[in-house]
Amino acid sequence: MRPRSLKLRAPRSSREWARYHTIRKHCLFEKYNGKGTQYYFEYDPDHPDESDPANHSLVFLAGRRVVGTIRIDIKPDSRAVFRLVAIDEGWQGHGLGTVMLTLAENYARDWGADTICLNAVPDAWRFYARQGFTPERWAGCTANPTEIPVVKHLYGPSNEEVFVPGERGDPRAGLQAAA
Repeated sequence: MRPRSLKLRAPRSSREWARYHTIRKHCLFEKYNGKGTQYYFEYDPDHPDESDPANHSLVFLAGRRVVGTIRIDIKPDSRAVFRLVAIDEGWQGHGLGTVMLTLAENYARDWGADTICLNAVPDAWRFYARQGFTPERWAGCTANPTEIPVVKHLYGPSNEEVFVPGERGDPRAGLQAAA
């Protein structure tokens, strides 16, 4: 069953911050950078980038549950870098990643970004290609050969509502714009 309300916003409680870090650690660091891999490094919830005022830590909520995370780093050259994009495993495969990404693009656009950059893991490459991202190196992109630097150029005004694939009736029913 799909929730009626989907939102992207900053964490508001210690519980939401804990979910933010748990999803990132489990779905990204443990899955792709596990011990024994060439590029292993520990997840650090207190990394200095997390407290940089130009970096926006966001949670994606389905109803009242935190089901996804993203950090959007706003750069002075009108770029936004999407970091550690993840949907919790139990919520994957239902179109929620597409909704979260669209809300994140709108959020970045509202902060003045005209280009989105991110480092895609190979498992997610096709997803990002379907969303309009193309392979391109960018300032600050990964040196990890197991990741693919990709870019998407944003055009036009921010969407106020987002289509959720598979909804019956009005495809925009029950959705909210990025906070």
